[in-house]
Amino acid sequence: MIVRPQSILLDAEALSALASADRRMQAWATVARRTDSILYASTVTLAEVTDGSPRDANVHRVVKAIRLLEVTAEVGYGAGRLRATAARRRKPRDLTVDAIVAATAMTLPDPVVVLTSDPGDLRLLLAGSTVRVEQVD
Repeated sequence: MIVRPQSILLDAEALSALASADRRMQAWATVARRTDSILYASTVTLAEVTDGSPRDANVHRVVKAIRLLEVTAEVGYGAGRLRATAARRRKPRDLTVDAIVAATAMTLPDPVVVLTSDPGDLRLLLAGSTVRVEQVD
């Protein structure tokens, strides 16, 4: 966990967990409030966590308490560079959404932590950066 203000970026799994009142994500939200940290999510994650069903209401509820970040040209170009670098390190596969999340993390005020249930791809994309990736599940 954290003890001082941080930028906390939620990927799709973390946002879903927060929306479903997952105990571990609730703990992160509490720590964020106590440390004056800011919870963020990229708007691209909304496409991964919503489907037009009634369960989207929980996502709408938690999104009101976090800062949504749009995918800018800077983030788009950064994501492309990160994806290309990652593809050189291992067998290529589609990392576009994770690359957008990673590039978004790199635009946030330091220190930055990304919360995810699958840290492998984000750690690969953020290798060499100061962004910390934490697993939540």
